[in-house]
Amino acid sequence: MSDFQLQYGDDFLPVDGDFPRAGDYLPSFMLVDDQKRDVALERFVRSPKLILTLLSLDEDEHAGIFLLRETRRFAERWPQLKLIVISVDSPSSLARARQEHGLPNVTLLSTLRGRDFHKHYGVLIKEYPLSGYTAPALLLADGDDVIHYAERLANTRDYFNFDALNALLEQAETQLREKEMAEEEEKARVEAEQSQSAERLLEKARQLHEAQLARHKTDGDGEAG
Repeated sequence: MSDFQLQYGDDFLPVDGDFPRAGDYLPSFMLVDDQKRDVALERFVRSPKLILTLLSLDEDEHAGIFLLRETRRFAERWPQLKLIVISVDSPSSLARARQEHGLPNVTLLSTLRGRDFHKHYGVLIKEYPLSGYTAPALLLADGDDVIHYAERLANTRDYFNFDALNALLEQAETQLREKEMAEEEEKARVEAEQSQSAERLLEKARQLHEAQLARHKTDGDGEAG
């Protein structure tokens, strides 16, 4: 249960459900794509992802196609992210929107056969004139479905805080590079130690071999005398 409200024009509409927070796991879902196929969250396992919920792709300024375009423009900076857009639009409406707007590299999903999604993701609008719609929200999750960023808009005319999201992604990218560099340095250190150890063993073997040769020579000289 939530006391969150969404402003739509002059109306303030309550939004119900448990909105996920950073550190939570994405709730599982089973939705429908623009080809009327069932699509589960598990399809996107191991892929970092942006999940965008909208009122409808038929909306213009109110959390609709304009907001999708802005989010897609942001996502183009981070091509490793899978952009998943979810609304109450029918699969046929999603197919029409794709035909009209292109929307390459965007997964469009409908809650037609997954109405529990609204509550599990905390985006269920409860009152007229948007009762049953999904409130606009944006979630960033990694390949293990752990959420790292969660934002729910308070006004259908607003945009997401892409600057904060970009800073978070840049920080994560820097940390990943530093981790990879540290792993490379550790690998190089271990290889250097192994190489030095091998050289010491070879030197020890050489010394033993020379000692054996010297002993054989001494033994041979003694027998000759």
